Amino acid sequence: MTSLDWLDQLQGSGIRPGLGRMRVLLRALNNPHREYPSIIVAGTNGKGSTSAMLTSILNTSGRRAAHYTSPHLVALNERWTVADEQLDPTDAIVELQKASERAGIVPTYFEALTLIAFILFARAKCDIAVLEVGMGGRLDATNVVKPIAAVITPVGMDHMEYLGNTLRKIAMEKAGVIHRGAIVLTSNDDPVGLDVIRKRAAKFGTRVIHVTDEHETPLAGNFQRRNAALAVRTARELGIDETSIERGVRNTRWRGRLEHFRVNDKDIWIDGGHNLHAIEQTAPFFDANVMRPRLLVFGMMSDKDVQPVVDRLFPLFDRVIATEPYPPRSVKAEAFEGATPIADPNDAFKAALESNEPAIVITGSLYLAGAAIAFFDKIARP
Repeated sequence: MTSLDWLDQLQGSGIRPGLGRMRVLLRALNNPHREYPSIIVAGTNGKGSTSAMLTSILNTSGRRAAHYTSPHLVALNERWTVADEQLDPTDAIVELQKASERAGIVPTYFEALTLIAFILFARAKCDIAVLEVGMGGRLDATNVVKPIAAVITPVGMDHMEYLGNTLRKIAMEKAGVIHRGAIVLTSNDDPVGLDVIRKRAAKFGTRVIHVTDEHETPLAGNFQRRNAALAVRTARELGIDETSIERGVRNTRWRGRLEHFRVNDKDIWIDGGHNLHAIEQTAPFFDANVMRPRLLVFGMMSDKDVQPVVDRLFPLFDRVIATEPYPPRSVKAEAFEGATPIADPNDAFKAALESNEPAIVITGSLYLAGAAIAFFDKIARP
């Protein structure tokens, strides 16, 4: 069995919240996560964009910044970068597999990916790591670090089966990334979520910096200006100079977030929005920037609260093709009333290109965004 085979077989391990396995395996690996300072980024939406902008700023300032993100869109090694270079995880997987065998503990797939990040970043001798939380915060695998900054983007209803069915419960899980000694910053405006974050910070005698302004960004969508402001304020609190901040924001590239392609005289927009909170952010962009008639290619994971997303999104479009981004975990294409079902995403993209609509939006899942990027990268004009 190769190291990649060993990692792949963990994909069926599911989600098992808790930090015990992480701590045992980190000890077996000689605690690589303690070899550099970390910033942890939690929240429901905007984590990826915010952490990408912050990483870009840090790299521009001369720091050798690491970035751990999830999920990947096309290739696995997108998850681990240092100084903007994607890292080959092969040797780190071998090291983790040996540690797992010594400790007698098998990590979940996400735990393994996180442990690989810690190993890779230590080996690459990064100056600082930006860690994007996978789900929640308190019991997420990334939360074994003692961060120098805890950054929390807006909190909304998502992953309720694991995080709770109220905004307060979900916010409590997100706020679990706040630790003693960390700078705490949030762009969350909801009074309930903000109250939870402030109370958690107060336990450690830490003030909360509530970021309410906006900052220009090359990423499409007005909502990204708030994410940019959160990254900028975090960088300022870390003492980064203004020139590096401006250049870092300007140079940020983050795929699958209102990403635009032009193919066969059609405008195509790809976005990884996968819950109602995300769709509420992107819907105004579609109305303002996507010409009619518009075609939606849509697919969503079955563990999401699907119907509110459908109710909000489908009326914005003249026609809908439903597809299945990640069988068997995605909703069946036939389940969406009024949509044309095409189960295979590549077949759905081909049908969209052959349609009469001049504008196509592909959204509903990061898995679908990844499949779309892989498809259109091969045929789109630069």
